[in-house]
Amino acid sequence: MNADPRPLIFFGTTSLDLCISVERLPRPGQLVLGTFAHHAGGKGANQAVAAASLGVTTLFCTRLSADSAGEFLRRSLEAKGVIVHSIETAESEKNDAAVVAVDASGSNFIIMDRGANGNIPIESLHLALLRIPQGAIVVIEMGLPLPAIEYLFSQKQQCGFELVFNPAPVKEGLSRRAWQAVDIVTANETEASQLTGIGVHDVETAAWAGKVLLEMGPRAVVITLGSKGAYYCDAREAFMTPAFPVVAIDTTGAGDAFNGGLAASIAQGLPIQKAMVCASAVAAHFLTCRGAQVAMPTAAAVNDFLNLVHPSIF
Repeated sequence: MNADPRPLIFFGTTSLDLCISVERLPRPGQLVLGTFAHHAGGKGANQAVAAASLGVTTLFCTRLSADSAGEFLRRSLEAKGVIVHSIETAESEKNDAAVVAVDASGSNFIIMDRGANGNIPIESLHLALLRIPQGAIVVIEMGLPLPAIEYLFSQKQQCGFELVFNPAPVKEGLSRRAWQAVDIVTANETEASQLTGIGVHDVETAAWAGKVLLEMGPRAVVITLGSKGAYYCDAREAFMTPAFPVVAIDTTGAGDAFNGGLAASIAQGLPIQKAMVCASAVAAHFLTCRGAQVAMPTAAAVNDFLNLVHPSIF
């Protein structure tokens, strides 16, 4: 790996996750007993923590409330080594929050209450972009408002960064010009299905959806397929990397673990095939723990895992 990693910056959302572990998810009208905990979450924040936990210098740009929830989320990011000086404080707004229920098999449902993340001003994005050095890797997720995403994408050429886009949660309205700014789009099978209209469930359908996504403008496509692995394609090559078999305790945030691991691996100079294997290892290790940011593995833990199950990766 590169001894001098490229700068890595995430733009995305944060939330206070109110998590309930249950034996099985309730049916409508049914009461079930569970165990409650609260964790720092949010798609962008989870991805930034995943990268920082791997030892890569990571800057995160978001918007937090000025209350105790916002302070808790900020401290959680700092504790994981994320650089937070580009986080804006929203004085009179609440923070995003999510109710997450997870059953014994690791399946979950999530209900989100949007707050400060939905009102991020272009001015604060502009100030954050001024801090980005040439050659940086910028990771953006679709939880941000569309005008913010369009603006960030429009600045790619001028700022000289490589753009990784996680289109989750999927929403309509992103322009063709914005899609053409993307270097790597990373979607799970559900998101790829929503974006392309193709029911993605295996390697063949992922390959079909990958071609459609490339036609939308990105230079490369990654589609994660859960236990089946992850598919990659660009104009020159296509390949599949297998998933690592583990017993999943909690799947909430596994995609964020993969995305943060992928961006960190690319920043460290790994070629894309090895980067995807490492990202899959980060996600697999993550699945064996509860919580989101608290479960992101360290580089040492991932290396031990890879040496056990994939000793030839390096």
